[in-house]
Amino acid sequence: MTEISSSKFSPDFWVGLDPDLRCHDDNLMAIYQYWQTKRGSRRMPRRNDIDPIELRAQLGNIVLIDVEHDPLRLRYRLIGTKITEVMSRDSTGKYYDEIYPPDLLGNIYESFQWIIDNKAPLRTHGEAFYPDKNFYLYETLNLPLSEDDSTVNMVLGGLMFHMKSSHEAPLSITT
Repeated sequence: MTEISSSKFSPDFWVGLDPDLRCHDDNLMAIYQYWQTKRGSRRMPRRNDIDPIELRAQLGNIVLIDVEHDPLRLRYRLIGTKITEVMSRDSTGKYYDEIYPPDLLGNIYESFQWIIDNKAPLRTHGEAFYPDKNFYLYETLNLPLSEDDSTVNMVLGGLMFHMKSSHEAPLSITT
């Protein structure tokens, strides 16, 4: 797996970043293949190209995120039911800065800035970042959407949680 090591990311960035998209969860690869099909010859598909019902098997693990620019701001448009069950909350319609603490928010925004700058998908992974959820490992795949094939205005994401075995080391979902 290729980890991103770039001055663009803070030295304390604790989330694993993988632009090579070496997803461990087959559902994430299914979402990626869907995104590839929908984008066709463009760099990124449009929001209207995406029909969550066509991702029926992954629907509970899907997020749609609105991307606002100047300043960068992210808002959950849709959050799948499996995600809301694990997190014990539904943040649909909320901005990230209304939910996450500043230190975590900075890390999240850095990964989304990479997606915006590169107009490309990014896989992230690590341990759940909530004190009461540290028994989970997570893996995400965030895929940019664009109305004009230039500006990322939405992100289609897949988020999978896996129970961490008691004998596993942190971040063990990497190869």
